[in-house]
Amino acid sequence: MAYLTEQFLRQGMRQKASHIQKIESGNEHHAEQHNAHPITNEQKNFQIAQKISETKYQLVELLAQFPVTGFLLISHYQNKLPGTQEDATVLVSDLSAVLEKIKIKFNQCADLFAPFNPQNQEYLTAKQELTESLKFFPYLFNDLTFVVDVLAHVHPFRNLSLEANGPLDKKTQELISKRVKGKKRHCQKIAQLDDWLIDTAGHIFGRSYEKEFLFLSLSEMEGLFSALVLAEHRWLTARQQLAQANHKLVLFIANQYKSGFLDFDDLVQEGQAGLLKAVDRFEYQLGFQFSTYAGYWIRQAISRALSRSERLIRIPCGQVSNINKLFRAKNELTVRTGAEPSTKELANYTKLPLDEVEDILSFSQSVMSLEGSDDEEEGFAPIDFLEQSVFTPAFTTLAERDLGHLLDNAVASLNSREAQIVCSHFGFKTDQELTLQEIGADLNLTRERVRQIQVIALNKMKQNFGDELACFL
Repeated sequence: MAYLTEQFLRQGMRQKASHIQKIESGNEHHAEQHNAHPITNEQKNFQIAQKISETKYQLVELLAQFPVTGFLLISHYQNKLPGTQEDATVLVSDLSAVLEKIKIKFNQCADLFAPFNPQNQEYLTAKQELTESLKFFPYLFNDLTFVVDVLAHVHPFRNLSLEANGPLDKKTQELISKRVKGKKRHCQKIAQLDDWLIDTAGHIFGRSYEKEFLFLSLSEMEGLFSALVLAEHRWLTARQQLAQANHKLVLFIANQYKSGFLDFDDLVQEGQAGLLKAVDRFEYQLGFQFSTYAGYWIRQAISRALSRSERLIRIPCGQVSNINKLFRAKNELTVRTGAEPSTKELANYTKLPLDEVEDILSFSQSVMSLEGSDDEEEGFAPIDFLEQSVFTPAFTTLAERDLGHLLDNAVASLNSREAQIVCSHFGFKTDQELTLQEIGADLNLTRERVRQIQVIALNKMKQNFGDELACFL
């Protein structure tokens, strides 16, 4: 598979190079055709996509001249292969094979580099092999902009001249100056670039590298940097043109998902993210229409955003597909058997483990408001069918506990007969409350004598614990 991928990449690079030559030689002929016959939207998309591919190829060719490109790719992807490229079309095994080849060529080139003899023939041969291997790496948008950011970050510290290849016009000088000043778009995380390069090289490669090796010599970097910035500007401009030309497609598709969980502006924003993914991955050489290709990416971005926002707790996109699969199977079994299937029957039908089916059913339940929907003015809300339960506040529980301890201490301060009379009359720690006549019959005392003893006991409790007990009134 890795061999086939490399062959397809090589074939694509050759096709891109041939297209560049054709465009450069036939610009006047194409201009006459465009003036004679107005181009359609798809023809315009095709031309812009062709321009994106050509400018990206030129940018990659320039970046491949710098060994630091291989250094950054290896350091970024080495420990992140399983989840590095979201929705990427390159297999992880192929990507690891390309990275391994780049790492081998990079180490060979670093071993042969000599600061006092940079024109060593063996080093130049190894550097050319490294350049060829870097050309066939499947670069993402962030990969290209990050490498250019690093080079722009290094540019002011090496005191490079922008006019190494001749005088530049004012617009080009302003463009390069603006790119150098805006270098920290990605470099905020590596503000101290020298320390970051040393730490990364020591951690991943186990060695350090010369700046003249990573960023080439001053004369070589001077000759490439201005062309590099211009190539990036042309590539980003063409990329923006294709996105703007298909903005109405995003509005059209987003309009089909209205009245959902997201506002229309949010749907358009998610659709624009899908459109940019389509712009970066579209291959015009295959002959497909860009609007058809971009439609799939736009719908996928919007549907994923809706699946994330329809639940209070976000469910991964992979689990959403499992939920849909399980409920389709549940409907099919219900239609076939006429009864709702059990979890065991669903597991056998979907070929999923029983525990996974139970988990999917548990977190696939939708969330609804207890007070009901605002649209339903008449009718019952779910809260109307719930049993009313009274929960004792925590403060009340603490107060009752403290009151119980205080009453126990107050009763303990009385003698046995006083305590019995007070507890029996007020039902404290007894099953029922007794009258003074009933208490007197038990103690063989008159009712009046029982009343007198109770008054004496209450006065003792009031004297010793009156202030504390008054707080609970």
